[in-house]
Amino acid sequence: MSKKLIYLLSLALVLSMTGSVWSGASNPSPVDGAVVEATWITMTWTGGQNAASFDVYFGDNFEDVKNGTGETFRGNQDKTLTFFIAGFAGYPYPDGLVPGTTYYWRIDEIQTDDTVQQGSVWSFKIPSKKATNPNPADGAEFVDPDVILTWKSGFGAKLHTVYFGEDFDEINNATDGIAQGVPSYSPGTLESEKVYYWRVDEFDGSSTYKGDVWGFTTPGAAGNPQPVNGALDIKQTQILSWTPADNATSHYVYLGTDKDAVRNATTDSPEYQGNKIIGEETLNPGTLAWDTAYYWRVDAIYTDNVVKGLIWDFTTANFLVIDDFEDYDIGNNEIWWAWKDGLGYAEHGDELAFPGNGTGSVVGDETTASYTEETIVHTGNQSMPLWYDNNKDGYLNYSEAELTLGGAYPSDWTVHDVNTLIIYFRGIQGNAAEQMYVAINGNAVVYNDDPDAAKISIWTAWNIDLQTIAEQNVDLTNVNTIAIGLGDKNNPQAGGSGKIYIDDIRLAAEAAPVGPILVFAEDFESVVLGTTIEESAGTEDVWSDTPPEGWIVDRSGVPGYGDLATDGMHEWAGWAFAQRDWWFTVDPQSRDSFQLSEGTIAVADPDEWDDADHPDSASEGWYKTYMYTPEIDISGCQSGTLQLVFDSSWNPEFDDDYHQSGIVTVSFNGQEELQLFLWLSDTSSPYYKAADMNETVTVNVANPPWATSMVLKFGMFDAGNDWWWAIDNIKVTGMPK
Repeated sequence: MSKKLIYLLSLALVLSMTGSVWSGASNPSPVDGAVVEATWITMTWTGGQNAASFDVYFGDNFEDVKNGTGETFRGNQDKTLTFFIAGFAGYPYPDGLVPGTTYYWRIDEIQTDDTVQQGSVWSFKIPSKKATNPNPADGAEFVDPDVILTWKSGFGAKLHTVYFGEDFDEINNATDGIAQGVPSYSPGTLESEKVYYWRVDEFDGSSTYKGDVWGFTTPGAAGNPQPVNGALDIKQTQILSWTPADNATSHYVYLGTDKDAVRNATTDSPEYQGNKIIGEETLNPGTLAWDTAYYWRVDAIYTDNVVKGLIWDFTTANFLVIDDFEDYDIGNNEIWWAWKDGLGYAEHGDELAFPGNGTGSVVGDETTASYTEETIVHTGNQSMPLWYDNNKDGYLNYSEAELTLGGAYPSDWTVHDVNTLIIYFRGIQGNAAEQMYVAINGNAVVYNDDPDAAKISIWTAWNIDLQTIAEQNVDLTNVNTIAIGLGDKNNPQAGGSGKIYIDDIRLAAEAAPVGPILVFAEDFESVVLGTTIEESAGTEDVWSDTPPEGWIVDRSGVPGYGDLATDGMHEWAGWAFAQRDWWFTVDPQSRDSFQLSEGTIAVADPDEWDDADHPDSASEGWYKTYMYTPEIDISGCQSGTLQLVFDSSWNPEFDDDYHQSGIVTVSFNGQEELQLFLWLSDTSSPYYKAADMNETVTVNVANPPWATSMVLKFGMFDAGNDWWWAIDNIKVTGMPK
């Protein structure tokens, strides 16, 4: 059975058994993200139990639908009208929905008490009439010479005409192709070290839709462009590079801001950048324009012909890059050559004994050849690891790494009206709380306002007004050095140690978004507590099995659940919601250690559950229960910045019979669940989690760039007569886009 089906069955079970009231439009049809092969649509949804009417928003612009702007508001409908039509005369888009277009819709529920439950933004796409999704992808490199070309057929296509060759213009202008009944084509075995182009025209029975021209290379051709094809936010002083064609004698290079001009350029064109001999596969284009798309081409030159290269592109940033840490490599180009730390070059292993700065800093990790960090990055592929130790024998009681500007690093901090220095950093929760600072030209020091900044374990933007630097007698037209440090530079004193990561140091005309912002919070105080049935029976206002609005609890894995006589102690048959102080007194046994909690808490307590009759856990598959959050809107957060924080009381037990386990998973946009962490009670397991009955748990959630929503699941499983897991004060935060 699929996870989605289990989820929906669990919802039906919980609602039917608890009499819960749910709110907000749900169950969209077509489902979110669907591809609809029609030019008209009937959209339907399910309203909440308290719905009085619905406000409908629909259009082809996500931001307008999300904000209810433009002409996207389509009116208010009675609660009985849970459908909306588009693409017919008399309705929105009367001439039909447009192929190749994504449409967005939102249903806000107006409830009987006039509360407005704003809906999520759903989408569907009408497929294009043109051929799409080429395989190999446009711009693919080093494709197998025995490749079979495939693509996604255009909407309604009945016949496909394929054009294939080595010249872009010939393929773009061709009219005589090879007709195909299926969306695939074999061009035969291709030559190595070549550039090939292809096009697919689609015919739907009445009209032909000319396709785009796609290109790819076979092994041996010039390739591996740096910056990578399609890269964004490239610095204006970027050096371009590529790998040479295997048998070429040299390469012509072309660069410009007009794609067609670069494609058609010759050695007489202004886009021509010169002939680069083998071994010199780099181009220094000088200072590039801000926020501009550039196109470039590398042709392979042979003794008897020229192979014209693919068109690559990148877009420069709308800010100045001081250091993005992407250029460090081996060969006297390790990161500590540029960022001088407390060790100096000799201590890093180089024979040139340049001294360090005497502070407790160490730049870099020996796990990579360049000493950069290659996994924990803000953008790109590398960041700077910076260790600090403010109580290190023989060193100053502060830690600092310094970069000398000039050359590749901008020293004029006034161009393009820049007014803000931006430093992206990420700490570790267990770091010592040493003050973070930046020092300009040695002595102009600005401290981060947050004394615990080094403990923030998600990427965070630090915005520094350049005026605060200028006021310390710094000439912003001639900045010589920038240093990043931890501790008190002006009044050094013994402190602690830790490690932070630095990336993307920039100068911009406006501050970067800061945060984090709170996108979800739950303290369970909205749960209406009632009277107990078995556990201290008749006690009022202390317990409920009904979760907060929008939450789902799955108790189907609790042996005996559904029969009061055999479900164990009924109050603890799966996740339950209890008044904290009452739970403390049920059977104390250190439950009252959970002092971070207050009011109502969520509890999975198989120890107390086992105190009444139930089927044998082993034969029934052990005690297991899961608790799902509502769908959480994360569309306003940067990728990779979400963080889950909650207070926890975890008391595990493991023996031959019971194996208490806890898990938290996340599902983005309704897709497969991903494990955030697993806690096992087996001390021999790498996932063993020791008892901690009063803990704040912090978990980084690697939300991908495409994710707009997520659902979290908290689970207890493989349990029997074990102890408990209690949770309170759940928060999800993220950095704003």
